Amino acid sequence: MKINRIITIIMVLLQREKISGKELAEKLNVSLRTIYRDIQVIEGAGIPIITYQGSAGGISILKNYKISKGLFTKEDVIVLLKGLNLLSSPVLKESENLRTFEKIKSFLSEQELDEVANNLNQLIVDLSPWFSKQNIDNKISIIRLALKEQLLLSFDYLNIRNKQATRLIEPYKLIFKEKEWYLQAFCLTKNDFRVFKLSKMSNIRETNTKFIRQTTPEAFYLFQTEMKKKIFKIKLLIDESLLERILDFCDEKDIKKLNEQQYLVNFDFIDDDYSYGILLGLGHQCICLEPEHIRHELIERAEKIIKSYKKSVNSLMSNCSIK
Repeated sequence: MKINRIITIIMVLLQREKISGKELAEKLNVSLRTIYRDIQVIEGAGIPIITYQGSAGGISILKNYKISKGLFTKEDVIVLLKGLNLLSSPVLKESENLRTFEKIKSFLSEQELDEVANNLNQLIVDLSPWFSKQNIDNKISIIRLALKEQLLLSFDYLNIRNKQATRLIEPYKLIFKEKEWYLQAFCLTKNDFRVFKLSKMSNIRETNTKFIRQTTPEAFYLFQTEMKKKIFKIKLLIDESLLERILDFCDEKDIKKLNEQQYLVNFDFIDDDYSYGILLGLGHQCICLEPEHIRHELIERAEKIIKSYKKSVNSLMSNCSIK
């Protein structure tokens, strides 16, 4: 990545009095011409570069440049390395980022390296699931290649009505939000921008067709706007054993201790299957106190589950050929 290379060159020039273009090219595994193009970019950013000719020549930053050694502090290096560390997560592994990571580290002193290592160890981002899930890595690899080459993608998608249909899209952004991966794209089937959930995508296929990028809208703006209109508070009574789980959905300020065993919870709720599923998943130790119509709906849904289990299990297993 060009930006990583340029940052590395600036850091080298700040650490070294002078360095030859050839040495920079060898360190960064690029051509000498590429190095000189990068130097032009750095000069264009307002950083005064001096080049010296001859056998003892090289490249340096003007000594009395007013922000020379303050351009990148040790804290700045930590921020850069943290950013590269996040990009080098198992799902987004990229060899170039890993190489840049090591190069930046090589320009620090041993003492600074220890300090940086301790700081980096204070923040770990692990995007992998607790348990084995779908092969998201493979999907992301295909999508990232299409993003890089600006190629149309085709895939099968399971919609909200559990109907599967083939989509042809222009891919724009991979998004990780609340434990799930999404792809923002322009859907040629629907002739509009859409956000697709990777877990619902299957048979992802690259095409050889390139597309011209469009300006993308904010990915979740319409969805969040609509959801905010639908959210309202309901009051729950929960057992203390559910406290840890309820914190996945609520802020501490929405939870009030009632007694030694119970808590009152002001819960953000949307009247849909997903939200009812959350409450039913909390089991019998969670009771909806109000509003009344939510409580009655929960009772109806629970009764349907009971009726389903009370049917002739043997007959059901026989019809389904379950052994």
